[in-house]
Amino acid sequence: MSALQDEAPSPGAATPDVPGGLGIRALRNTILILVVRVISRIIALIAVIIIGNYLDPTRFGEMQTAVTYVGLVGTVTDLGFSALYVREGARHTDQLSRYWNNVASLKVVGTAIGLPLIFAALYVAGVRSLLWPSFAILVLSGYQLLLRNTLYALQRLTFEIIEIVPETLVVFALVVIGVHIHADTGYFLWAYAISYAFACVYFGTVLIAMGVLRPGLQLEPGLLLSWVRVAIPLGITFIITTVYFKVDVPILQRFRPYSEVGYYTFAYKPFESLLFIPFALRSVVFPVLSVYHRRSPERVLPLAEKFFKALVILGWPITVGVFLLAPQFNSLLHLYPGSEPALQILALAIVFMFADNTFAATLNAIDKQNVFALVAMVGLVINVGVNLVVIPHYGYLGASWAVVVTEAALVVVGWLVLRAQLGTIPLVSTSWKALVAGLVMGAFIYVANPHQNRVLLFVVVVASALIYGVVLLALRVADSEEMSLIRNALRPGR
Repeated sequence: MSALQDEAPSPGAATPDVPGGLGIRALRNTILILVVRVISRIIALIAVIIIGNYLDPTRFGEMQTAVTYVGLVGTVTDLGFSALYVREGARHTDQLSRYWNNVASLKVVGTAIGLPLIFAALYVAGVRSLLWPSFAILVLSGYQLLLRNTLYALQRLTFEIIEIVPETLVVFALVVIGVHIHADTGYFLWAYAISYAFACVYFGTVLIAMGVLRPGLQLEPGLLLSWVRVAIPLGITFIITTVYFKVDVPILQRFRPYSEVGYYTFAYKPFESLLFIPFALRSVVFPVLSVYHRRSPERVLPLAEKFFKALVILGWPITVGVFLLAPQFNSLLHLYPGSEPALQILALAIVFMFADNTFAATLNAIDKQNVFALVAMVGLVINVGVNLVVIPHYGYLGASWAVVVTEAALVVVGWLVLRAQLGTIPLVSTSWKALVAGLVMGAFIYVANPHQNRVLLFVVVVASALIYGVVLLALRVADSEEMSLIRNALRPGR
């Protein structure tokens, strides 16, 4: 082992005290990320709607099948090193360049493994013509995520906030051009690959200019072997979670025509677009939880509780609103007529999928990746089992119900496991105020019922959000500490 490796902290080494403003900085970053991602997701959703309406359900189903297999293969080739990189990078920021070079160099090996895997998957699915754009997405998405995670490790997200909307506009512009020139399905996959290339160039330039990274080929067996013990469980966990998150599409494609895959995946797109909210919060909170675990462990459970509370507050009104207004949203978004019932069913899973992120972030942050791997395995078994039972009989609607069952079960399992490993998050006291506010909001939506009037739909949605917020304020959903954090995060110059 080299002198540099001897001096560098290994996973688990002691670290200094927690910086005082870490929580406020994380909250401010969360607010900023959410604002720009709302804009970005709206643009991205419009782009997907344009693609879906340009392609028929069958070709759209083929495209989404390719995207699904890219996600599955990408998780296998990553082996958990990307997640470990952001966790250890947040703890040891002075080692970021070294860590990045090792993980980025290791990804070259992953790329060599990924090509035959993606070829085999697309060949079996009958869409091997989409191989090269799918492979480009596999490679470029992996590197842009690694570069993006460097900023999360540093908690310096201004540069990412600047990049989010332009990256989405690249996709949108290419999609519009593709429709205009009557492009084939592969073109739209290339559009996403190009947007990832744009992100790689941008983040790489920023990080090099900041002096954070000095890119180079670097494979240190001592470092990588010390990480393998931790990375493999993380990798297995992400493989499992990705499989249970995406396995419905391959199963649906096996038993049903591609048109049903198109109905299901088109309904899934608005649902999936909403998931940027918990994922964005998790990306910001996870490094903070990781640092607290090493430097101030007594603060981990209170932060996890606040994280769970925030996710329920955000997820529950979306569940209520989308469930009650699914026909109107399906018409407004120009989804396929067959997508409407799937969208309504999937709405029930939103609040559970938001809340699930608490347990994933916390267990991994406190070095319990082995335990979370078991939680993820439970989710996989439930999801695959339910899908295999319901899809042959009920098709894409069965797949929609399988999502709801799996996510609800994972909340229960995750809560029980976290209680055994760290402590109890009080579900009732953290959730009841949001649940009451959501039911009041739902009653208003049910009575107002905007039918197909788009202007009235907009009015009802805005009014519903205001009603929900007013009820939360009346119930004093935020305690004094949370209100202080929010005020400090919104105060400029801090």
